[in-house]
Amino acid sequence: MIDQAITLCPDKLWAESTNKPQFWQEVYHTIYYLDFYFGTNWRKKPDRFDCKEDLGEEPEIILTKTNLQSYLKEVREKCLLFLKNLTTAELEGKNSYFWTGSTLSHRLIYNIRHSQHHIGKINSILSKNGVEAAKWVIDPNKK
Repeated sequence: MIDQAITLCPDKLWAESTNKPQFWQEVYHTIYYLDFYFGTNWRKKPDRFDCKEDLGEEPEIILTKTNLQSYLKEVREKCLLFLKNLTTAELEGKNSYFWTGSTLSHRLIYNIRHSQHHIGKINSILSKNGVEAAKWVIDPNKK
């Protein structure tokens, strides 16, 4: 859905400063934290771009659609590899990201909920600007 939203976003809306945060910032924040929560150490933040992920901060740079689609592709591959190698014992094991719950399962659900929240906001920005929102994706292999 994030990839669809990036594609659907008109260039004039991408970095429209009257939107707080700007559309691209909301997208970046969502991808950044998908990346973060699939990590292994909460003290080591992703460093793909020299860009603030906090939505309350004014951006110093504007990331392009290509930047974020490339980043999303990397995170998607990271996610698939993570899930492919995951065991039941790991799912039930201790979660070092303590604020997301006691087990890795809790962290994964937290990650999904966080992403859903921001994807909803991204779709809302599109809709409020007369752009059809991204569709729910059931099977990522079907386009």
